[in-house]
Amino acid sequence: MPPFNSRRSFALKLALFYALFFGVISAGGVALLYNLVRTHTLSEIDQELLERKEEIGLAAARIGLSGLRSEFSADSEAYGRQDYFIRLLDRSGKVLVSSDTSAWPLAPLPDIDASDDSPQFSYLHLPDARSKARILSAIIGDDAILQLGISLEENENFLRLFRRYALIIVFSMLTLGTLIGWALARKAMAGVEAVTRTAAGIAGGNFAHRVEAAGYGREIDDLVSTFNRMASRVQNLMEQMRQVNDNIAHDLRSPLTRIRGLAEGAAMNGNLGHDGIELAGSIVEECDRLIQMINTMLDISETEVGMQGLRLEAVEPARLARDVFDLFQDVALDKGIHLSADIPSVAAIQGDRRKLQRALANLLDNALKYTPSGGEVKVSLTEDANRIAWAVQDTGQGIAPVDLPHIFERFYRGDRSRHLAGSGLGLSLVRAIARAHGGDVSVESRFGQGSIFTMALPKQAWGQAH
Repeated sequence: MPPFNSRRSFALKLALFYALFFGVISAGGVALLYNLVRTHTLSEIDQELLERKEEIGLAAARIGLSGLRSEFSADSEAYGRQDYFIRLLDRSGKVLVSSDTSAWPLAPLPDIDASDDSPQFSYLHLPDARSKARILSAIIGDDAILQLGISLEENENFLRLFRRYALIIVFSMLTLGTLIGWALARKAMAGVEAVTRTAAGIAGGNFAHRVEAAGYGREIDDLVSTFNRMASRVQNLMEQMRQVNDNIAHDLRSPLTRIRGLAEGAAMNGNLGHDGIELAGSIVEECDRLIQMINTMLDISETEVGMQGLRLEAVEPARLARDVFDLFQDVALDKGIHLSADIPSVAAIQGDRRKLQRALANLLDNALKYTPSGGEVKVSLTEDANRIAWAVQDTGQGIAPVDLPHIFERFYRGDRSRHLAGSGLGLSLVRAIARAHGGDVSVESRFGQGSIFTMALPKQAWGQAH
């Protein structure tokens, strides 16, 4: 599975979209509800003030202005002196009748058009916890001005509490939207990720991988079904191609062996003359090279499909590395290459000694082949909690970036290596042997500076696990 990339993850973008959608809808809904509640409560207060104004107007007509003093005092006591006041003024602003206004820092009387009987509403900002009050100013009687004021402290406390809970609701909806969005996005993308993982496995050479249809939804299920059919067809084609190659190799080995025998017999006969004997010798050499290529190709195929069973035994990785190191010391000396080793003792593993030795020998042979005289090649052995790894490092010409992805393919040879002896099968065989043991081989290379090939195997008793 490819590593998770938060910047490019479609699932994350979809989850953020859901979260933003939920957040915007929730914030918009709460803002609208808050405005409606605020308008409604203020409207109720205004209506209450208007009703009280009408009552006072009727009382003034019935008992006169002088009789309103006791009624104003009663109202002030009923509502609370800090929460309510009422007063009657003349046009000059002189107070005619008033409740106790000692708790009210009253503003100057607003100008009122005597020809306009409609009441006027305003706000009075207060310096204490009451914050502000709602003021009604209206003309009653013979140009008398009535002012009613009521504290909005209770209303403001209610709206403040409403805002607090509204923020909690918006935050909860945003969190819920994010979680639901992430869950929905992951569910929607699960099928795509399954296809991606399977495609990665097929790209790595395991053509038997398939995506399990798990009810991802009609569109994704159709994609999974189509992908599985395509993978099956690719697997069949690859198996047919491999079988054809193996059949050709089998069919070629016998006639090549006969040609070699005929050429060798003719050369030993002595009746061909000098040129004929040289020609027969060349034919024998070419037949040997072709037979070796065919045998290697068949070994790779049989190892990959498990036809060649591994002869498992306890293998000491350090001893195997030292044996291969000793085997190539003379070759390195003849080429003028400094061959060194860092081979500590490590725990034994289960493996096929002959095949592992052949794989490591191929890596070392390649390193010596592509390292010029005066260069260095080093064989090392390392281990960690789960695996052991042989590494062969050289100071040779390195591998061109364009060649690096293909070097483990059969018969692949870079342009710089075509003039050297070889078949292009050695690294393919190394990979087949490593994978047959549950491991793999990797390479790090800088063009013109050398390469490091690493063959790593698991430390557990692989033969028992498989």
